[in-house]
Amino acid sequence: MTTWRYLDTGPASGAVNMAMDEKLLAEAAKGGAVPVLRFYTWDPSAVSLGRFQEVASSVNPAACRKYGIDIVRRITGGRAVLYRHELTYSVISPIDNDLFPNDVLGTYRVLAAGLLAGLVRLGVPAEMVSPSGTRAAMVQRDPKGPACFSTPSWYEILVHGRKIVGSAQRRVAGAFLQHGSILLEYDPGLEAEVIPGGGLQAAVTCIRQELGREVGLAEVKLAFRSGFSEALGVSIR
Repeated sequence: MTTWRYLDTGPASGAVNMAMDEKLLAEAAKGGAVPVLRFYTWDPSAVSLGRFQEVASSVNPAACRKYGIDIVRRITGGRAVLYRHELTYSVISPIDNDLFPNDVLGTYRVLAAGLLAGLVRLGVPAEMVSPSGTRAAMVQRDPKGPACFSTPSWYEILVHGRKIVGSAQRRVAGAFLQHGSILLEYDPGLEAEVIPGGGLQAAVTCIRQELGREVGLAEVKLAFRSGFSEALGVSIR
C-alpha cells in the first residue's frame, strides 16, 4: 500500500498557510516526494482570493477590517473563500503518481472520492457531482459570482443540492496542489458582507447543519483522514 505523508499544521495566518502550500508544491515539483495530505485552520479568519480575481469586485476590505478578517491571495484559481469555522485540506503530489490522471478534472474526481468518504463517515448524506449524475443541472448555476461556494463544478460534493466543500487546484511542471474548505459552520450574513455576491444560504450547507449538532475539529480530521485512506487505498501517516 502506498504511504502518504500527513501534516496537521493547525491554526496560522493566511500568509503562513498559503506559503506552506506553495513550499510543499515546490518540493513535490522537484521529484521524489510522496503525496501529502495537510489539514490546517486560519487565525485570524481570512478571505482568500483566486489567483486571477480582482480585489475591487471580489472582497469588501472595509467589512474585513471591521471583523478582523485578513485578505490573502492564493496560487490556485477559482473564487473568493471565507475561512471561518471550517477545516482546510490540501493534497500535494508529483504528477507522475499512478493514482492520479494527468489532468485537472481527473484529479478532482479522485480526490472527490476521498472527500465524499470523509463526509459519509461523519454521517453527512453527500454525493459527488458528475456529468451523468442527478445533480448535473446544478453546475454553473452562477458562473460569474465572486464567491467560491456560489457554484459547484464537476466532481465537487453536494448535500441535498448544496455545496459543503469548495476546492481549487494548481498544476506546475511535475506536481499539483489541490486545496479546499470543508464547512463546519456557515454564516451567510457575514459572507455577504465580506464577499460581494456571497451569502447564498440556499446554495450552501455545513456539517453542523446537516448533523444537527456541533462537530469538533478532531472528529472531522479523523473522518477525512480515514476517508482519503479508505477511498484512495493509501496509508496516511
